[in-house]
Amino acid sequence: MNYATSSGKYRQDRYNMNQHKDYEIIYYCSGSGKLNVGEKFFSVEQGTIVVVPPNTKHGSISLDNLAYISILGNPNGLIHVESPVICKDNERGDGLSLLKIIQANRFGDPEYFNSLCTSFIHLVLKNIKINSPMEKAVNKIKSQISSHLNDSNFNVTALLNQSGYAEDYIRAHFRKIVGKTPVEFLTELRIKEATTLIKLYHNTMSLMEIANSCGFDDYIYFSRKFKSVMGVSPQSYKNSLLKDNS
Repeated sequence: MNYATSSGKYRQDRYNMNQHKDYEIIYYCSGSGKLNVGEKFFSVEQGTIVVVPPNTKHGSISLDNLAYISILGNPNGLIHVESPVICKDNERGDGLSLLKIIQANRFGDPEYFNSLCTSFIHLVLKNIKINSPMEKAVNKIKSQISSHLNDSNFNVTALLNQSGYAEDYIRAHFRKIVGKTPVEFLTELRIKEATTLIKLYHNTMSLMEIANSCGFDDYIYFSRKFKSVMGVSPQSYKNSLLKDNS
C-alpha cells in the first residue's frame, strides 16, 4: 500500500471540512484546538492521535497554534474502525519521533517510506481502544500474527482457537473485518517483509536466507506466494533492484 503524508497548521477562524476515500491518521504535534466530526466536537492537543475512517467528514480548528502531521492510506486491514478513534501518544513521544522520520523520508525510497508508515500504524494500534468485542479479538489476532512473521512454526489455527471464539466463527469475522483470511494476512505481511529485506540486503543475503528469515522454510512455496502478491518472482524483483542500482 502506498501512503501519503502531510503537515501544517490549522486556521483559527473556521473548520476546513474534508473527507477521503482512505483512512487518515492525524497526529496533533503542537498547540490545542477542536476536532469536528459529524457535528461532534472533540478537544485535541499536542500528542492527540485521531484515526479517521474512510469517507468521514472532519475538520479541525486551532485555538492555540494547533499543528499536525497526518498519514493517508488504506493499511491492508491493519486497522478497522467505523467511527473516529482518539488516543494519546505515549509519554516518550514515540509516535511523534517516528512521524518526524517519516516526514524526512517522504520523498525517498517508496518501500522504506511505506514500511515506516506501517510501523507507525502498529504503534497507534497499541494505543487505541476498540469498543466492539469482535473488533478487539480481531485486532489482537492481527497483532499476534504481526509479531510472528519470522516464526515458520507459527500456527494460525492454534491462535484462532485461543481467541475465545469457535475457529470458523472468528475466521469468518476476521475475513469480514480485514478483507482476507488470517493466513492470507500473515502471508502478505511476510512477503512485504521479504521485499524490504531484499531491498536492504540483496548484496549480503541470499533469497533463501531472506525466505527463512520471513518464516518460509520452503523456498518454492515462498517464490510462488511472492509472485502472487508482488506479480514477479523474488529473483526478478531482486534483478530489477540490481538494474536500478547499476
